[in-house]
Amino acid sequence: MLENDPLRNVLHIDLSDKNFRVEERRDLFERYIGGAGVAIQLLHEECPEGCDALAPDNPIIFAVGPLTGLFPLASKTVAMFKSPHTGNLGESHCGGRSAVAIRMAGYGAIVIKGKSDSPLYIAIHGNRVYFRDASSVWGMKSSSTGRIIREHEPGAGLRTIMRIGRAGEKLVSYACVTTETYRHFGRLGLGAVFGSKKLKAVMIAGKRTLAVRDSKEFKQTYDEIYQAAVASPVMKKYRDLGTAENILALK
Repeated sequence: MLENDPLRNVLHIDLSDKNFRVEERRDLFERYIGGAGVAIQLLHEECPEGCDALAPDNPIIFAVGPLTGLFPLASKTVAMFKSPHTGNLGESHCGGRSAVAIRMAGYGAIVIKGKSDSPLYIAIHGNRVYFRDASSVWGMKSSSTGRIIREHEPGAGLRTIMRIGRAGEKLVSYACVTTETYRHFGRLGLGAVFGSKKLKAVMIAGKRTLAVRDSKEFKQTYDEIYQAAVASPVMKKYRDLGTAENILALK
């Protein structure tokens, strides 16, 4: 773990009481590393036995790993929750900017519990957490919600907006949560868990930097990983297609 690494910080948010706290859990990240390991342990700690998936006590856990924000390909956020679709473990992974935004905001994991009396969205600006009224966007599709929140949440830094549409509001058991328009926490109904809590969206913005011990060695390692990824056979179709302009020219 890096010196003064924000990865050790777990942000706990209570929607019922509209409050939050930050807990330092170095032990958690040293033992379980991050991502799925940390998320499943937090779910074990926070989810009561026999909890209904749509009950306020069902926690939403987001967690990232130690390579997030440092190296290519380490860009996934893990979500853990009890699934309303199966009644068992809900685990979903999402790419885009969400993982880096969480770490740059100063956290390795976020735990959301409780239920709001009225629709809201959470705005996390670094060490500040705001509970915003979402009555005006409740009932809107996810794309419109993202656009409106972007207009109302100022500030610099890396930003992600996780939000639900009408399916999540109506508690459809397999409803998704959308991030960055084209990325999703899918399959097991995280959107319905959002809806059950009257949680329309979670906006996270961070502008921290991560200090490395040896910048020269870091750059060399970064370049090696990047080149290996680009040269990988699984990337061949993108190399063959080339730029977006070339793709459009083929149509």
